[in-house]
Amino acid sequence: MYSLILVFTLIIISGLIAFVGDWVGLKIGKKRVTIFGLRPHYTAIFVTIISGILIAIITITILAISSNDVRTALFGMEELKEKLSYLSREVELGNIKLSSTREDLKEKTTQLQEMEEKYQKLSEDIKNKTSQLEELSLIRENLIEEKDQLDKEVEELTVTIKALYSGIAWVREGEVIFGSDEQIGLTIIQGQRPIEEIKKELIMFLNEASNKVLAMGAKKDERTNQVFIISQEEFEDITQKIYDSDKEMIVRLLSSINVIEGEPVVAHFNISENKLLFKLDEEIISEEIESTEVYSEVENKLISLLRKVNIIAVKEGIIPDPKTSFVGAVSAINLYDTVKTIVESGTTMKVTVSSIDDTWRTGPLKVRMEAKPIS
Repeated sequence: MYSLILVFTLIIISGLIAFVGDWVGLKIGKKRVTIFGLRPHYTAIFVTIISGILIAIITITILAISSNDVRTALFGMEELKEKLSYLSREVELGNIKLSSTREDLKEKTTQLQEMEEKYQKLSEDIKNKTSQLEELSLIRENLIEEKDQLDKEVEELTVTIKALYSGIAWVREGEVIFGSDEQIGLTIIQGQRPIEEIKKELIMFLNEASNKVLAMGAKKDERTNQVFIISQEEFEDITQKIYDSDKEMIVRLLSSINVIEGEPVVAHFNISENKLLFKLDEEIISEEIESTEVYSEVENKLISLLRKVNIIAVKEGIIPDPKTSFVGAVSAINLYDTVKTIVESGTTMKVTVSSIDDTWRTGPLKVRMEAKPIS
């Protein structure tokens, strides 16, 4: 808006100066006035020229006064050129430096990428080496544990070998108290109890069994002052298994080799869950037996039937008596009455064998026989 006003003002002033110059020239021409001895015609031309010069001077003056840019363009052009030339050189130098910097940056970027690749490779190598180191450390720990375990086993085997060599002599020289894998003692321990309580019960059980085998003629080991030679690892393992179970556990102490009078006992544990196998009045087996007048024949058939009951009970899991291998008993009176009933019936009878009580794995299985005619 300011520029438009300025231009409009210059136009009006220029027009006024031209009008005044023309008017002055006209008057001078009519009056035939001369300036500086010039003819009137040239005097009019001179006045016109002066008018043009005044227009230019006034226009430039007004523009110079009103605009800093005009003053700079009129009086500071050389300085601007010098500054422009200087700035051009500076820009050129800056461009050269920028180009050099870009090349350096490109080179540094390439080096950085190479370093990052090397770093990634080194990181992978470190990760792999760390993993391998952890695996080797774990293998080393396992090997140490296996070595310790093997050392214990070697020590135990050494003791066992000595006992076995001694046992060979015992076979020749002494009386066998327990055969190999023969039951020495049996106890029941409830699972999921404190470890210390379980160990305490096992130790009490071993002490009771120790008194038993000492009374039968076994002797304590001179090195350990214990009558039983049992692996400590096995003792801890049995304790843990009992602790892990939430059931009653049957713990049996078995001889590992023939036990000879006058020597310690090499033994081991056997555990199993104690569970109900036969309920009260549960039928175990039934069989048809033909009547005959010979009592011994009927008795033999009933005894054969009881052997089958024994086989069934062992298959179900009842622990047999270590001396007789039987799992239970039947009343002699019940056996005699059943024989008499069959003989006197004169016909084929169905004999049923049932349990008298609830019977668990530890036994014994007490049964009764009942003979009824076949309907």
